[in-house]
Amino acid sequence: MFEGVALNAIADAVGTPCWVMGAGTFKRRLRRLDQAMRDAGLDVSIHYAVKANDHLAMLSLVGREGHGADIVSGGELARTQKAGIQAGRVVFSGVGKTDAELEQAIALDIGQINIESAEELDIISAIATRLGRIARVTLRVNPDVDAKTHAKITTGLAANKFGIPFDDAAACMPARPACPVSRHAVSLHISAARSCPPALTAPLMPALRNW
Repeated sequence: MFEGVALNAIADAVGTPCWVMGAGTFKRRLRRLDQAMRDAGLDVSIHYAVKANDHLAMLSLVGREGHGADIVSGGELARTQKAGIQAGRVVFSGVGKTDAELEQAIALDIGQINIESAEELDIISAIATRLGRIARVTLRVNPDVDAKTHAKITTGLAANKFGIPFDDAAACMPARPACPVSRHAVSLHISAARSCPPALTAPLMPALRNW
């Protein structure tokens, strides 16, 4: 039994293999995470990675709980909107964004676009100018930090070629009042599966505070 439902009855009805997600279980865990952040005194915004499960029922639960989504494509953006997640709570990540996808995101006024390069920033700026919008962006900075995890899932070393080199990032956002881009934050991603002890990121904090 799972949340009062016999799993064998589901298997008999739809066949196997099948994947069963429990709405109650998902909501309890989401609320525990939210509460843990609050108890720690952290003002955070939770964004569900749509690539983990893009079923509209799951995404609708995320939206009804008041949380956002992290997307990596225009198709995922469309699904978040169909599921009722507020555009302002959507974060667009990833290295393969097309011009059409960026235009879709800027037109919807999504909450944040994580940019991977100075060239992508120029593209976003041009699209936002044409649309008459202000695009909210973060700089995905490569901190050259070793997460001490498996080599195939580490993303924060300079050798991984993800994000903007740390020493180059500040120059990507000159003070241009007329620029249709608002620097919203700095994004760091050092591994696909790793806790982030302060020792890994502490050396970066003084430089980040000066931006």
